[in-house]
Amino acid sequence: MVRSIGRWLYWALGGALLAYMCWNLIFSDHGYLVYREEAVQLQALKAELVTLKADRERLAQEILRLRDDPKALEELIHRELGYVYPDEFMVIMPENKLDKGKSE
Repeated sequence: MVRSIGRWLYWALGGALLAYMCWNLIFSDHGYLVYREEAVQLQALKAELVTLKADRERLAQEILRLRDDPKALEELIHRELGYVYPDEFMVIMPENKLDKGKSE
């Protein structure tokens, strides 16, 4: 009889330990659910990395173009800074407040 109780006690402790290990495997801080969430984040970060590398490459090409081509630099200065040649005129048109109110 005592042997039977001891055997059941070992089985119960083993089952409890196994249940704890399974629970820990799935729901712990390093478990399956966290692993799956981090895998999704990793894929999103890889996609963002590809986009950032493409932007960096585009900007590097633009820098090289601005270094080598004086016309490109001149175009940038005209567009971004609003510079004009002495023989040019700049016409600044005020915004129409009526059109602004209609679009909102």
